[in-house]
Parts: sequence; structure tokens; C-alpha cells
Amino acid sequence: MSMEGAETNLVRLKAAAGRLGVSVRTLYRIIAEGELQLVHVRNCACIKEADLLGYIERNTQRRRND
Repeated sequence: MSMEGAETNLVRLKAAAGRLGVSVRTLYRIIAEGELQLVHVRNCACIKEADLLGYIERNTQRRRND
């Protein structure tokens, strides 16, 4: 099975939590709620960068022009 052209960047949990501005514990709650999915590489838990960016996009409040 080839993953040609399917480049995936992974972000470690501490870095992901930092990018979200939350603690790792809060990040685990977000994962438990099904908002993000873990990727395990041996004993390292990570999150796909695309999933992290999607989560940020979905949770970004848009300013309404009044």
C-alpha cells in the first residue's frame, strides 16, 4: 500500500495543547469528547496537524459586521 502524495504531519500533545492555549489535560478532554483523534506511533501519542487546524477552524468565532 502506497501513501504517495499523502504527507501527514503529526503534532505531539504538548505542542498541540500549546497551539490551542490549553493544558494537556484539557486536550485529553477534547479527545475524549471525540473532537480530535489520537495517532499512536509506538509509545508516542500525536494528533494530525490537519485535524488540529480543522478543530481550530471549526471553533473560531467569526466577527459579524453589524
